[in-house]
Amino acid sequence: MARTRVVIDTDPGVDDAVAILLALASPEIEVLALTTVAGNVGLDKTTLNARRLLQLARRGDVTVAAGCSQPLAGPSGDASEVHGNDGLSDLEWDEPQVPLSERHAVDVLAGLINDGPLTIVAIGPLTNLATLLERHGGIESRVERVVLMGGASFEGNVTPAAEFNIWVDPEAAQRVLSADWPVTVMPLDLTHQAYLNDDDVRFLRGLDSEVGRRLADILEPLARVHEEWHGNRSLIMHDSMAVYEVIDPTAITKQGVTIEVETGGQHSRGATLIDRRRVHADSRVQTGLHVDNERFVALLRKRLASYT
Repeated sequence: MARTRVVIDTDPGVDDAVAILLALASPEIEVLALTTVAGNVGLDKTTLNARRLLQLARRGDVTVAAGCSQPLAGPSGDASEVHGNDGLSDLEWDEPQVPLSERHAVDVLAGLINDGPLTIVAIGPLTNLATLLERHGGIESRVERVVLMGGASFEGNVTPAAEFNIWVDPEAAQRVLSADWPVTVMPLDLTHQAYLNDDDVRFLRGLDSEVGRRLADILEPLARVHEEWHGNRSLIMHDSMAVYEVIDPTAITKQGVTIEVETGGQHSRGATLIDRRRVHADSRVQTGLHVDNERFVALLRKRLASYT
């Protein structure tokens, strides 16, 4: 069975780290590059974190390329209060030896698209993808599909209306969602069904690998933040849902929809308006509805335990 060629467009980020390490350990997919964007923290930090994670996984063969340093309409904010000032819980790291490409992330994406069928897994703000569409007219017709984490039907996580990845750059999100390529969206309605708990963190810490121990250390501060804000230590695996869907497209129940992004509004900027009426059943845009967390966690444990 052929492996799915994948680029992960990302802003690491604690949950991005889990998603990336899951992808790298999964034989169903071939991770060709990590393209970075400003989001959870600034571009210099997200790019460094991508290199750190590849060093941790001993995957220096994967390209790292830095992309857009600010949203299309200018700076909006980050999530360092959740992910730490460096984006990965402010731990000590050795200087990574994984090289940084001299090419811009958008140029790396365009080159890989031209090389053959490519799935883009977008788990950060969508600035790089919107810029790709602007700079390379018609390129969406050569992309196999886009699987992205972002949006919400009912309640946001950075404002009452907006999910973080969309809120950072709603203009980019609207451009990406309206382009003529297949898009599968993992919104908060779906991702909040996927979570790790303290037993899972203990499992990771007990693995005989640097990956397990380092992930446990990265996740612990996020559990404390979640407990302070929400009263429980559940670790929501937002970004892993986009990777999980590519690993096993049958694992997540999906529905055809249309999605519009609010780019104005004093209180609603970044909101995603998801039309779930059955008339859109055959839409090129799909949204995730349901995931079995027990099944997901079992796979995640198995894949992360494969690191030595």
